[in-house]
Amino acid sequence: MRGLPQRLDVRFLVHWECHWHVGSGEGAAGVDRIQRRRAWAPAKTAVPYVPGSQIKGVLRHQCERLAASLGADVIPPHAVSQHDELALVESFRPLAQTSLLIDRLFGSRYQGECLFVDDALPAEDRTQPLWLRSRTSIDRATGTVRHRALFITEVVAGSGWSLCGWLRARHPPGVLTQDDGGFPFEYALLLAGLLSIDRLGSEKSAGLGKCQIAIPDGKVRWNDDPQYPLAQALTSLEDPEWLEMLKLLRSEGNQ
Repeated sequence: MRGLPQRLDVRFLVHWECHWHVGSGEGAAGVDRIQRRRAWAPAKTAVPYVPGSQIKGVLRHQCERLAASLGADVIPPHAVSQHDELALVESFRPLAQTSLLIDRLFGSRYQGECLFVDDALPAEDRTQPLWLRSRTSIDRATGTVRHRALFITEVVAGSGWSLCGWLRARHPPGVLTQDDGGFPFEYALLLAGLLSIDRLGSEKSAGLGKCQIAIPDGKVRWNDDPQYPLAQALTSLEDPEWLEMLKLLRSEGNQ
């Protein structure tokens, strides 16, 4: 397929609706501590944040779910069956030639990463209140509390707080699918996946991490347009024949 390199930059906000926890893996005095890092200046205290790698993993999962619901082929990046292994070998090719929508969007082992997500840091330079939440483990056999299974999780009082992050996509010519130079179909799916994220962090099954993702001013930067309307970027997904149109455009572009 012919075309120009494609770039997409998205600033997004994570609006928390409840407490949240991203564990550091380091406990102190029996408490599972949250991850922290310095966000503004060396003199500032370290603040809670969500690593970009975690957001990217959740984002990929959401995009895979959306792609599958639209009828596209989705293959796990790690083979879990002989069928998946054969499919991964078949799809080991330049991104412009693969039929796997998610590989074209996120990148592959053949051609490298195309999508990058920064850490989501507090949108404001102010102290976030922290809580210690006590929990127990239940024995499935007896239905009672396990012996010595009381543990404590440090959580951020999330309601009313926001984190800010950036998503950056960089794609070589011919990888993405466009209709007469319009907004790429794959980028539309990416934005829909980002906006569909409703939980982040750990212990989601215990009620933590509920959130909403928002894009400030409803604008993204696409190539040289710094104020491309989000509503226009998502227009192609309104077509019930979205996947069929994408396949048609790719087949025409490869002729």
